[in-house]
Amino acid sequence: MKDTRVAAEKTGAQADLAASRRDVRYCFAVSRRQPAQPCTVTLDRGAAGALATLLPLLGCGEEAAVLGFERLASQDSLSPELRGPLRTIAVDERVHDALLRGLQAALPRHGPDSVPRHVARRFHRGLQGGDVATHLAQIAGIDAAVCTILSRLLRRSAPLANDPIVAGILEHIRRDEVRHVAISRTIAMAMIDRRTARDVAADARAGLTTLLAFGGSSFELLGVDPDRLCKDVGTLPKGLFPQ
Repeated sequence: MKDTRVAAEKTGAQADLAASRRDVRYCFAVSRRQPAQPCTVTLDRGAAGALATLLPLLGCGEEAAVLGFERLASQDSLSPELRGPLRTIAVDERVHDALLRGLQAALPRHGPDSVPRHVARRFHRGLQGGDVATHLAQIAGIDAAVCTILSRLLRRSAPLANDPIVAGILEHIRRDEVRHVAISRTIAMAMIDRRTARDVAADARAGLTTLLAFGGSSFELLGVDPDRLCKDVGTLPKGLFPQ
């Protein structure tokens, strides 16, 4: 029994070491990041490879979100009542980052794509160039788009919906992002007029479609029509910042 326990502990330690060696930084350096959450997947080879290709696009966004919300939560121009919810979102984004890195480690190794990563890094940096209200309106638009992307990936007929671990991780993130949209939207509308909020959110979503174009074939393998997805992401929902 002792030998069996020792062997199991050794195997677990080796798995943790292997996961740590495969731990990734997608686009940005995040200090004090949580350890990647180990997991296993049951996807077939095609779906696993497609997801491995797409995750860096999502992961880069989560890294940017950690940095962005922590910056927003430290703004003296916001009241403590507003900084608190933003700080909570930053904590959520750190959890998402750890979940996605753990999922990435469970998938086939995917080498870095320098062009998409460069475009993603430039896109997310561009979002942080404005004031607090503008940034929050952009975030509301982007996070609403992420909810659309995840919902498409999790449709019942899609391969990812059949893997309970993958589906659970992505659904966890989707639920949090719905709440993040509501918070960012509410604060933005209290600070700037709705027309301005609509304009900057629409521009941000248009930029996001450029990133999604890099994942075209991978989306198809995962049961998502990439052209329709880009069209829907590029269209601002009417109810986000209503006239």
